[in-house]
Amino acid sequence: MSKWISINEAAVKYGYNKEVIWLWAEMNRFPISHEGNIPAIDEECFEGFLAKCKRGITAEYIDTLEELCMAKTRMCDIYTEIIGSQDKELVLQREKIAQIDEIQATMKRQNARIQDCKKVFAQYEKPCNTNRIRRLWSRLKLLMNL
Repeated sequence: MSKWISINEAAVKYGYNKEVIWLWAEMNRFPISHEGNIPAIDEECFEGFLAKCKRGITAEYIDTLEELCMAKTRMCDIYTEIIGSQDKELVLQREKIAQIDEIQATMKRQNARIQDCKKVFAQYEKPCNTNRIRRLWSRLKLLMNL
């Protein structure tokens, strides 16, 4: 049965940088397990891979490394495109927010004008006396009857 050890343990035990072990794992040189929060590698397969490395770097290793680099480059290009799209969207949202702010400022100015108009109308508006209107109406009727 395979023995699984964490990448940190493998780095200490075999004297390799853990980032290098991660790179090899991404190149699918040995199995890796992600149980819980601690990634682990198959120690027996890892030792076999190290034995192959001691015999020299193969063309297959270089091809795999090149494919991994190209895949990472494509991933970076995709991230760059996504970030560019998000930047464009943010610019559009900021423009819309600026337009909304401008509309709100205009509405506040208009509301202030309306309030000023209401104050002016309230000053000049006098309550209408209904008795006076009745008297005027009755006089008008008398004049029309003559």
